[in-house]
Amino acid sequence: MRTLLVALVALFCFTASAEAHTRSQSLSRWAVEGDRIHVHVEADALDVTRLYAFGGEAPLEAVFAEEVAHSFNVRAGGEPCDAIADPRASIAPAGRVVADWSFTCRGDTSAVEIESRLFLRVAPSHLHFVALSDASGRSAEAILTEPHPRATLTPSAAPKVQPFGETVMSFLPVGAEHVWTGLDHMAFILALVLFTAGRWRELIFAATGFTLGHTATLGLAAIGAIQPDTLAIEALIGFTIAFLALEIGEGGPARMRAVSGPAAVLLAIAGGASVFGFAPMSPLIWFGLATFVYAYPRGFPRGAALLALIFGLIHGCGFAGALSELELPQPRLLAALLGFNLGVEFGQLTVIAGSLLVGFGLRYAPSQFARQAAPAAGAALFALGAFWFVSRLV
Repeated sequence: MRTLLVALVALFCFTASAEAHTRSQSLSRWAVEGDRIHVHVEADALDVTRLYAFGGEAPLEAVFAEEVAHSFNVRAGGEPCDAIADPRASIAPAGRVVADWSFTCRGDTSAVEIESRLFLRVAPSHLHFVALSDASGRSAEAILTEPHPRATLTPSAAPKVQPFGETVMSFLPVGAEHVWTGLDHMAFILALVLFTAGRWRELIFAATGFTLGHTATLGLAAIGAIQPDTLAIEALIGFTIAFLALEIGEGGPARMRAVSGPAAVLLAIAGGASVFGFAPMSPLIWFGLATFVYAYPRGFPRGAALLALIFGLIHGCGFAGALSELELPQPRLLAALLGFNLGVEFGQLTVIAGSLLVGFGLRYAPSQFARQAAPAAGAALFALGAFWFVSRLV
């Protein structure tokens, strides 16, 4: 079955160019004060640089201010709100760009409709997190995407403390969508299915290990116990895909042993370069990767479950980025974590099930294609993971 999943890999290769670095996401916080609404918009500077594809040489903050001005529509009580002047943008710490803007509204501001098309023309899978609060302290949140670019938020209708179950249910689709719209996470799950050759017992243990790993770091990162380097995490996600893909197909362990030595040397060289500031990421990460790559085929405990557990720790930090954007108050954070994680699990299960169904459906393919499909799938996933690893560092 594993050999016939190459069709899915081909689909990833055709769509991967749009996802060269971390899936873009942004946040806007809206505050209602009488007939006025103030908004603070935040985005990654790397996402803003994508807009230079349309030409122009304006400063980064000016490009972002223009994008914000053309991307939001606001209505209150069914009536359009008018912008007060233009957005004011500036460069913020940690590689962020921020913009502040205000609107005056003629309609009832107890119900506000917000439409965002921020970055959608350069990143169709962009996620925009919206948080609206009123003068009484009540708040409401929404996730805006290309298929669903608008939402009506009514903070006054929400209780000051949202019920636990309601919060869980509201974050279920957020977690699932984070998997479905992330080609890197889907590619990793597909690589895991191929790595286990579709063997149910091994796949179940691997999926469980991956769940335990990403659940641990998702929780720790979301509550602020750890603060992973986003650049490093997104690059390492690409590394996990390439590493798994190297063992897909016949002769995987021998291929891993042959490649691991030269790869470890290259990683160690990059670590040395990072000591002198000539390479991104911490030297500890580079040297750690070099040690792991060299040791894995030479006595390191093997098995899909353990590997999935280790790599799940990395992916969990990536998942946390989506949830931490909302900066939820502590009482709601645990419920949101549970709902988000359940959504991630549901998304993973659908990807696994879909992969297995495609594999079983293609089992009648010509034998010559079947023999070549597994090596081709592994090579394609390796190239895709390596591309993400390198491109996310530059």
